[in-house]
Amino acid sequence: MLKKMLFTLTFLGALGTTVAVAAKQSQGPLVSEMMAFVVKTNQQGKEVLKSSKLAEPGQVIEYQLVYKNTGQKALSGLAVTGPIPGNTSYLGKTASTQIPSNFLVSIDGGKTYEKTPVTRQVKNNAGKMETVVVAAEKYTHLRWRVSNSLKAGGKQLYTYRVKVK
Repeated sequence: MLKKMLFTLTFLGALGTTVAVAAKQSQGPLVSEMMAFVVKTNQQGKEVLKSSKLAEPGQVIEYQLVYKNTGQKALSGLAVTGPIPGNTSYLGKTASTQIPSNFLVSIDGGKTYEKTPVTRQVKNNAGKMETVVVAAEKYTHLRWRVSNSLKAGGKQLYTYRVKVK
């Protein structure tokens, strides 16, 4: 129960950050919305998304980021960022969008971003340096650098999934 409550607080904290950004952005033509759904399986074995404010350890959450241009001119240079809340881990290769973009990830709390796979040089047991791939579970943020403009009246969708620890 405590883990469930802790995730709820972390989850709501992440949404609170997003809401603050959305409120700031709503003063201009760019409006963003972040939604979270628990991924469940129905009786036919098909995945369904259920809106929920609570999640339990082991459950998968799908985040949906929606960006809308309510202005009269196209917007360019968009960078869409999604956090990986504490007590969750990113499920590799679940980030998606139909929008031409460069997908980047952060492993340092959003300070820097790089292409996947993320690699690092580490000293192995024999004392030699080797290249290792950083696991997707270590990602703290995801980012899409959008290639095309968001047309006036246009809408874009970005999704990714995390697992509750």
